[in-house]
Amino acid sequence: MRALEMVELMEEQLSELAKMYRDTKDVRIRTRVQMVLLACEQHLTAPSIARIVREDAETVRRWLKRYRACGIEGLRDRPRSGAPPRTTIGYLEQLLADVRRRPRSMGQPYSMWTLQRLKAHMAEQTGIAVSTETIRRLLARHEIVFSQPQHTISSPDPDYAQKKQTIEETRDRIKVGEVFYYADECNVSLLPTLRAMWSPKGQQVMIPTPGQQTTYYGIGAVNYFTGETVVQFQPHKRRQEIAQLLAALVEKHPTGTIYVTWDNATTHEDEEVDAVVQAASGRLILLYLPTYSPWLNPIEMLWRHFRREVTHCELFETMQALLAAAQECFERFNRSPDTILSVIGSHAAKLV
Repeated sequence: MRALEMVELMEEQLSELAKMYRDTKDVRIRTRVQMVLLACEQHLTAPSIARIVREDAETVRRWLKRYRACGIEGLRDRPRSGAPPRTTIGYLEQLLADVRRRPRSMGQPYSMWTLQRLKAHMAEQTGIAVSTETIRRLLARHEIVFSQPQHTISSPDPDYAQKKQTIEETRDRIKVGEVFYYADECNVSLLPTLRAMWSPKGQQVMIPTPGQQTTYYGIGAVNYFTGETVVQFQPHKRRQEIAQLLAALVEKHPTGTIYVTWDNATTHEDEEVDAVVQAASGRLILLYLPTYSPWLNPIEMLWRHFRREVTHCELFETMQALLAAAQECFERFNRSPDTILSVIGSHAAKLV
């Protein structure tokens, strides 16, 4: 086969090719420009160029001929045949707006959008009918995906903002030698908590349940600045058990002020709790979260982490075995307090 001859290019043509090579975001066009530059500047043959750009020699010859006949514009794709796109910019804008709205707010008799419903709705609104797959691709291209929502929860406490601000300001302004804890309780039951786990496709893992239900309670506190935890497991969570946790915190910190923030449960106040506060001679200060606002208590994240480590999908033979695993879990947490700071979402710098 006779070698394809390329004419000597002018400096202006070479600069034009170099600029397109740098500026284009289309990998295919960049490869075509590279073919021309290798042929004109280094005088390589089509088979040699093909080995460099990882194309076949016939493809190289085709694009060199296109350049020789049409110049730099010949390296672009020609307009494709076939029907023009059926969607318009207006169609896309309305789709992206409507999918974010609740269907009932637009007079529809249902509460959730499906691809089929969006297809019918958009056809009625715009007169443009497309497939559900086209709807899916348009949404995906603009990062609209089908995902699980969350409830918006609000506290009924009229002093919510003030209480929240007081707690956060106290926490963020504590002095060296003072400590700040978040405290709460959680149930520890022989009945396994269930979460997704690895299993063969199409087969559901069956988790056994205990013959008799037994429940203990984890009563604990987590240091917001160090990640250390103090957790006691009790058969009850009465005021006297809550008071025992406070006494343990006072014993752990023989000097300095101890701040404990928790919710407004009835067990968090009254004679037993007051007695520990009085005995601490002003060193133990209790702060109360707004009513029904568990999201303000980082220890909730600690309990969730504990369940992943111990109670999810695991049936312990006895309560003693479960409590031993729970105790070992928190001992392990205390050996890696930095991990717990991350778990509870603490952004506080450690105090020396």
